[in-house]
Amino acid sequence: MCGAEPAPVAETARVRSNVRAHRDQAFAVWRCGACRSIHAADEVDLDHYYRDYPFQRAQPSRVLRHFHGRLGQRLRRAGAAADARVLDYGCGSGLLVDELRRRGADAHGYDRYTPGFADEAALARTYDVVLAQDVIEHVAAPRALLATLEGLGRPGGLIAIGTPDAAALDLGEPERFVHSLHQPYHRHILSGAALRAAAAARGWRLVRWYHTTYASSWVPTLNQPYLQRYLRAVDDTLDVAFDPPQVRLAMFAPGALLDAAIGHWRSPPTDVMGVFQLQPSEIASVT
Repeated sequence: MCGAEPAPVAETARVRSNVRAHRDQAFAVWRCGACRSIHAADEVDLDHYYRDYPFQRAQPSRVLRHFHGRLGQRLRRAGAAADARVLDYGCGSGLLVDELRRRGADAHGYDRYTPGFADEAALARTYDVVLAQDVIEHVAAPRALLATLEGLGRPGGLIAIGTPDAAALDLGEPERFVHSLHQPYHRHILSGAALRAAAAARGWRLVRWYHTTYASSWVPTLNQPYLQRYLRAVDDTLDVAFDPPQVRLAMFAPGALLDAAIGHWRSPPTDVMGVFQLQPSEIASVT
């Protein structure tokens, strides 16, 4: 990402998969000493691993609607109109698209791995807002993705990118950050600084920067620390979040109850979101 050649390897680690079907497998990652981004070292058959991907089991729920509403609020605070034409690039099952439409947006989705959203006709238009939430870390060429997103935005439009922040992940404790590292699916986890630098290099103006995930709120139990406790209380895989709810005595321990009540204010800065504005047409035409 930073163009360092050769890329200085600051540290390495082996990280188990946080998906149940592959929990017994570990994968190598390394950190760039120049920009602090984290990269997957192993070449893998991603089509094989995505066959068991838990997110494919996501279903509409009040919890997801709450979190997707928070994501929509972030776009509004950055200047997106309520009826803006929005593209959710890498939309998965399209639940966020549904929620944005419910709230008045002209929302569309594209995801090459989801039959209902794989029509590339969506890529032939331009949008007021192009959202890539938890996408850039999955692709083989992050800079190429930025160029694609820019081409989908109208002049002066917004590009919103949510992703883990590599600088906040300690490879000395890979088990503690196993869900943010999310191997082998995350190929390149950018540091927040690397993402901002890459956006600035394209002439994008930073409008808003968030230091925590949108999937953490002030509503009791709906926060990242409590969710992570719940995952650990079962088998500490991502699948737990998509299984039927389970009662665990560990969730009634004093520490868990504290997280349930005020965990939002203790959410770790492991995920960031940047909302950037593209150059207006009169500037873009000159450059």
